[in-house]
Amino acid sequence: MEDALTVDTPRNIDSLLTFLLTEGTADSSSSSVLAPEDEAYLAKLLAALRSGKRAVFIVEDADEKLKYMFSNASRAEAVSMLGKVIEATGRRLATNDD
Repeated sequence: MEDALTVDTPRNIDSLLTFLLTEGTADSSSSSVLAPEDEAYLAKLLAALRSGKRAVFIVEDADEKLKYMFSNASRAEAVSMLGKVIEATGRRLATNDD
C-alpha cells in the first residue's frame, strides 16, 4: 500500500539548521510566536542535537504536509523515540487526570 503522506527529508543537517536559525532573522519586524521559555527550551534542544544526541523534528506546514528530520538516528530508532514520547505523554495524562 502506497503512503499518501508526502514528506521532504533534508540531506544536509548543517544547511537545515542554518536555515532554521536564519529564517526569522531576515525580516527584523517579524517575531517568534514562541514564548521566551519555549525559545530557551528550543535552544537547549538544538544544543543537544549539535552535541550528537538523537532527534526527531516534526513540523506541520500550512498546507498540512508534515516535514520531518531524523538526526543521528536510524528510522527504527526514530520510531522508537516517538513511541517513548507517546508512552510518557500517556503516563502524564493518566496521573494528572482528575
